[in-house]
Amino acid sequence: MSPAPSPAVWPRIGAHTPTSGGMAKRSIEYALTTEAEAIQVFASNPRGWAMPDANLAADTAFRDRAAELDIHTFVHAPFLINLGSPTVATYENSLASTAYSLKRAREIGALGTVIHTGSAVDVNHVPTAWKQIKEGMMPVLNNLKESDPWLLLEPTAGQGQSLVKKLDDLLMYFEALEWHPKVGVCLDTCHVFAAGHDIAKKGGMTETLDLLV
Repeated sequence: MSPAPSPAVWPRIGAHTPTSGGMAKRSIEYALTTEAEAIQVFASNPRGWAMPDANLAADTAFRDRAAELDIHTFVHAPFLINLGSPTVATYENSLASTAYSLKRAREIGALGTVIHTGSAVDVNHVPTAWKQIKEGMMPVLNNLKESDPWLLLEPTAGQGQSLVKKLDDLLMYFEALEWHPKVGVCLDTCHVFAAGHDIAKKGGMTETLDLLV
């Protein structure tokens, strides 16, 4: 469904790292302790809409140190983001927060920004959800340069009116985003398993990943 990352990017093993005390210190120290080759960080409060100003010196220190250690970084956007929400305020905040998270990813030298694929909440809102995702996100994506971070869609566990209940549903998301070249996928194995993809059986992970080809 999306271009495969280059060998320089994949595969690497890492973890989500804490940021309290500063990414240049705390996140890097955690990465060194766990021998992580790639890390994920929150660039703002994961449970709020606040979009604080960047600290140029801190961003530069983190970016330089990560590059020196050859640690690849990804940003996880706030959990509140739901681009398919029928609530206008939530939708508008989600657009702003997604754009902000992509901006912060660029500023710290991250390769991508992860967002949850969200929910239409109401079954009657599903067609409108896909329409608003397209209308709101295409201007954001079209402002990205080739060197900017990827937007990485993370499917949820398939509950309620989730827009991506199974990996096959990612097709609808890619179509809504016009198969934009800066859009990719982030797979949470817990979410994938809960959604019904049996990655525990022999060959299950390969079978699941083949759905993305």
